[in-house]
Amino acid sequence: MRFDRIARTSPPIPREFTSFPMSVSLVDHSAPSHVFNDYLAMRTTRAGTISPDDRKVHVTQSVSTIFQFRAIDWGMENCELHVAVPPMDRPTTLALYRLNATVPVDISTLSFDVRPPRVAKLDNIVLGQDSLNWHRKLSCVTDDVLVFELGCSEDEPSGSCDIEWWQAHKDTAPVARNAKVPTSSATYGVLIAIHVME
Repeated sequence: MRFDRIARTSPPIPREFTSFPMSVSLVDHSAPSHVFNDYLAMRTTRAGTISPDDRKVHVTQSVSTIFQFRAIDWGMENCELHVAVPPMDRPTTLALYRLNATVPVDISTLSFDVRPPRVAKLDNIVLGQDSLNWHRKLSCVTDDVLVFELGCSEDEPSGSCDIEWWQAHKDTAPVARNAKVPTSSATYGVLIAIHVME
């Protein structure tokens, strides 16, 4: 489209925005062929049946969550992945992986068996009593597909990792919901997004 021929101001004006995942999906290695769906969360409107913007993020010893982004803006090729989580009542260590995907993942058929392979472990993310704002810079060339998997760390004791969040699509900061419940599974507002810069 010859975007490179458009006259640009000099010096350039720095521009940035936040990009939310185009999909958030679950996979389960204890049921490797199972495909999760959001039929139960769908609602009927005058325009038809729609799915809510907020998506469940669930991480256990067997379940992990796949986040899919796509870089669509020309010249905005510096990205920073952010994971923001409010305080939790007990420490838990999660592992964040980059998956090998060059085309969008079809979430209607996504299961543990067919998910893209892991190519790199980005970090262990330790959730605890303080708010977390983890971030990592990465390249995001126009049309790149960026897919990540969030699961329990292999260092986490068996049975101690069971976290359930909601990916709050329109929030710009995480908001705790029931953050001090005494059970092993809590619900939190959480923000996982990519900050895109020129």
